[in-house]
Amino acid sequence: MRNHEAMGSIRPPIFNKDRLVYWKTRTRAYLQSLGAVVLSIVERGYQYAITTPTDPAENKSYEANSKAINALFGSLSESEFIKIMHFNTTKEIWDRSIQRYEGDSQVKCAKLETIRI
Repeated sequence: MRNHEAMGSIRPPIFNKDRLVYWKTRTRAYLQSLGAVVLSIVERGYQYAITTPTDPAENKSYEANSKAINALFGSLSESEFIKIMHFNTTKEIWDRSIQRYEGDSQVKCAKLETIRI
């Protein structure tokens, strides 16, 4: 087996709300390993085409989005999957999975204040 084939079999860990930072870091690295376009689609979002794209550039984005969805869904436990399965974009899946346990900016500030005291 060649090196890049072995690397392709490394998967992100299954999401565990108690280890959010670990999951987030490993999953981000995994998405990045699938290609810069894949990570970009997760961070910026992807607008679905009405039909299967025929333009080569759009087709590349479509495939990258599919890889990202597969990677994210594959890294979620069944209970977490049920909470986000209705979202339509990888950005929504990523953001909601993290926000649910990390909180928004106000929650983060409150947590930091608690730690400082």
